[in-house]
Amino acid sequence: MRTSCILVAGFLVLTVATTAVEAQGRARPRPKETRFELTPFAGFSWGGSFDTQASGVIPAGELKESDGFSYGVILSFTPQPQTAVELTYLRQDNNLTFRGLGGNTIKGPADFANNYVQIGGRWSFLRPKADGSGISPFITASLGINVIDLKVEGLGSDTRFAWSLGTGAKYMFAGKPIGIRADIRWWIMPVSSGTYGTYCDFYGCFVVEGTAWVNQGQVSGGLVFAF
Repeated sequence: MRTSCILVAGFLVLTVATTAVEAQGRARPRPKETRFELTPFAGFSWGGSFDTQASGVIPAGELKESDGFSYGVILSFTPQPQTAVELTYLRQDNNLTFRGLGGNTIKGPADFANNYVQIGGRWSFLRPKADGSGISPFITASLGINVIDLKVEGLGSDTRFAWSLGTGAKYMFAGKPIGIRADIRWWIMPVSSGTYGTYCDFYGCFVVEGTAWVNQGQVSGGLVFAF
């Protein structure tokens, strides 16, 4: 009799526990597994200046891009929870300001634009929770080009090699394929400096053009749509 009571009690406890687990599973469904993220973003870019040398088009001085609004989109492929391959497009419309060696300043019209097209990676420091939610700090790096639109008589569009380094954080809402993302990036682009030098080796002497580095900073935020 005593053994029968113990078996009945054990059966009841097991039944209640199983029911509770099933109810919890129904209350918190596991999110659908996603592999892609689309993140439209908007932000603010600053910096972007380099020295110029006297030539047939631009005299000696400094060219400076204006600080201002920038926007774009990021398409991410996430093969693992903490890593992603990302394709980024960023556009910034701005003014060019030229400051000559004599101190004269000329501000151009708003017909200059950066168009960064980059492919790179993202690595997160933390794994998301079981329901896909949580905050994930990350670092990023990318390589690609910057298509420069400069609609000035005598000058046209130009394509330059460029790359970026950055950091940020992403937060996904529990059980939903939606989140928010914030980025801080450093954009680097080499351009011709207009200066020339010579060097000689076994094959002869050569003339090479120097390189100037255009550096920009950017902060941005956007919505993440996972699918």
